Parts: sequence; C-alpha cells; structure tokens
Amino acid sequence: MTSNDLDVLDEPECRQLLRDRTFGRVGVQIGTELAVLPVYYAIVDDDIVFRTSPGTKLTAALVGARVAFEIDNPSPGWSVLIRGHAHELRDAQSESRARAALGHDWPAGEREHYVRIATEVVSGRRLRA
Repeated sequence: MTSNDLDVLDEPECRQLLRDRTFGRVGVQIGTELAVLPVYYAIVDDDIVFRTSPGTKLTAALVGARVAFEIDNPSPGWSVLIRGHAHELRDAQSESRARAALGHDWPAGEREHYVRIATEVVSGRRLRA
C-alpha cells in the first residue's frame, strides 16, 4: 500500500522493527496535559514493557490510560506507532518477565515500576526513496 511519498508497513515488518530497537517515546494525556516522554523498552508477548519512576508515565498506567508509543529512524525515514492502554505490572511473574526482557543497561535512578502497553493498533510508514 502507498500514500503519496509513503509506503505503509505491514504489521509483521512493524513488529520486527520494534524488536530491533530499545529506545522509543510514550505519548500520554493526563487531564488536559499532553506529554511525549522517552523510554527504554522491550517486547513481551507482542506488548511494550518499560521501567519508570513515579510521575506522568506511571500515573497513566495506574489509570489505564490510552497511550501512543513510537519509534523511528530518520534515515532511511520510517516510523512505527503503537496505540493501546498502559497498565502497571503488579504481579511477581509479570515483573520478572519484564525485568528479564529489559536487561540491565538502563539509565541511573530509581525506576522500580514496570509498565506494559497492551498493543491494540500497530501501524508504520516508510518514506519512499
């Protein structure tokens, strides 16, 4: 599928690009405030998981907010967008799986809360050469 100078990526290609990266951005709305915040992430059961500290991202997860998650690459020019609901992981098994997937190469600071974005919509676009 194409649109102007963009090619639409199919879901398997989007998921492969997600598996190949570890850094993305989460877009959240809390009340009337919008924020797009960076996170290091991993994939667990086709969903996005990340660690966070108390703040906007955790608040969004605690209320089950609808969020957007995006990764991109400016050259050759592609992006993948995930939409879904965020939830804090609270049971030991889910936290353990997220911890194992995320590994240990993360920024300093207390990020002891694990969030999962339950993937509902996957889309992607690539600039045509």
